[in-house]
Amino acid sequence: MKLAWFATPDEVAVVDSQDALRELAADRSCVAWWIANRHEPTVAEGRDRLGFLHRHGVSPYAFTPADLQPELSIERVWLDNVDVQLLISQLNLDLYSRYPEPDALVFSLESADIVEGVGALLMAELDGEPVGCGAYRVIDELPGSAEIKRMYVTLAGRGKKIGSALLAELERAGAAAGVQRFALEMGPRQPEAQRMFDAAGYAVCEPWGPFVGRDLSICMAKLRSTP
Repeated sequence: MKLAWFATPDEVAVVDSQDALRELAADRSCVAWWIANRHEPTVAEGRDRLGFLHRHGVSPYAFTPADLQPELSIERVWLDNVDVQLLISQLNLDLYSRYPEPDALVFSLESADIVEGVGALLMAELDGEPVGCGAYRVIDELPGSAEIKRMYVTLAGRGKKIGSALLAELERAGAAAGVQRFALEMGPRQPEAQRMFDAAGYAVCEPWGPFVGRDLSICMAKLRSTP
C-alpha cells in the first residue's frame, strides 16, 4: 500500500514512505491515509478524509503525517468471501446474545442485494487482519433511500474509528450510486452503535417495512450531505 496526502484547498499527492510524506507535508495542515498501489486519490476524497480527521481525531482512516497509523484498507467484497463470512457470523452471535427473545431480530443480506446499482458489501482490514464489515442496499419501497446494514467491528478493531470509517465509505459508495437518504435499524441494547450513528448525523425516524411495530427496533436516517 502507499500513502495519499491532501492539503487544502486542492493539493493531492501519493508517496511511498512516511519520510517522503513528512518532507512533502512539512509545516502544512493536511491529512494522510493508506491507499492501494493502483488507486488514484481525488480532491473530493481528500476533503472527506480531512473532515473525518477533524471530527474524530487521528485514526487509521485519516491521520497526520507526524502520526503514522497501521495500514487500513476498506474494499468491496462478496458474500462468498471466507473472511467476511466469519465477520458476519460473529455479528450474528453478538446480536443473538443481546436479543435472545424469539423473533427479536430481523436481518438478511443476499447476493442480489449487493450487485452494482443495488448495494455493496465492504470489509475493513487493519494490517492485513479482517476487523470489520458493513453493507448498504437500496430500499425498494422508499425510492432514493438505502439501508445501512450488517455493520460489525471485531474486538481487535474497536476503539480505532473503524466503524465510523466503514460508515463513511458506505455513504460515499451509496452517494456515487445516487442514494439521497440513508436509513438503518438497530436495537436499544447497542448503545455504542447508537453513539456512532448519532455522531454521524443520523436521527430517529419512522420505521419502514419489516420494522414497523417492533418494540426492539430503533430506526434512524440522514439525508445525503451535498458539497
